[in-house]
Amino acid sequence: MTELILHHYPMSPFSEKVRKVFAAKRLAWRGVEQPMWNPKPQLVPLTGGYRRIPVLQIGADVYCDTACILREIEARHPQPTIFPGGTGGAAEILAWWADRQLFMAAATLVLAAMGPSMPPEFKADREKMVPGLRIDALAEQAPHAKNQLRAYCDALNRQLADRAFVLGDAFSLADAACFHVLWFARMDPAAARLIAAAPAVAAWFDRVDAMGHGASTPLSADEALAIAARSDPATPPATDPADPNGAKPGDRVTVTADDYALDPVAGQIVALTASDIAIRRRDPQVGEIVVHFPQAGFRLAPA
Repeated sequence: MTELILHHYPMSPFSEKVRKVFAAKRLAWRGVEQPMWNPKPQLVPLTGGYRRIPVLQIGADVYCDTACILREIEARHPQPTIFPGGTGGAAEILAWWADRQLFMAAATLVLAAMGPSMPPEFKADREKMVPGLRIDALAEQAPHAKNQLRAYCDALNRQLADRAFVLGDAFSLADAACFHVLWFARMDPAAARLIAAAPAVAAWFDRVDAMGHGASTPLSADEALAIAARSDPATPPATDPADPNGAKPGDRVTVTADDYALDPVAGQIVALTASDIAIRRRDPQVGEIVVHFPQAGFRLAPA
């Protein structure tokens, strides 16, 4: 099975990053809409407990975190590339900054603005998911977040002053990473005004927004599970002789995000590189699954 199945929901900012890459590569994909908050009973059989969105499924191989997802999409569909002109390292570094620094400012503003109208289930879920988060207290942090977002938009504005995209004349991972955060940030009127006040950023935003999402068709969660159940994982074993901790295929480990949503996934290492790790696990509903994670941003530990 090589069909690209994205488990997402429409308002998910990190899903928007992947959807923009689908658009840039003109890819067809299937979309499984998952709940915005736990429980996620039709996602956990695939991931083993990882609950973040999005998740990419290709048969019985499951890819978690957009860094890992987009590397796999690029490997399978290299043209047009999201790393044009040798920008791979720079694009991934900018994506890391966008996902962590830029997103923190945006999320603070959006959650502070929308907190009073949020469903209580959503608030309780996010506060449980993110250590120390208290949504009702975020209004106190909003002034600082506005200053941070304005500074980041100013830097992007200078970067985009003489080019169509963040790293040059072609769309790259850096565009998808910066766009999805600002797409989310605009849900807060104050953030939307800050973005509009940076003219090069506003023009770039409109260009990327107009790209759309590629050719998507819906897929039910039940059918996605059935596809996994009748598929075999396609990941071959791979050893990394330079692994600094001596991890190797066959080791029983847990993989856990190191920032929030600290739900460990247990399994047996199948393959690992400096950038990614894949572990095999079994689930009574779907059988054998290989779950892929990025190394950066995740903690590997003996099971």
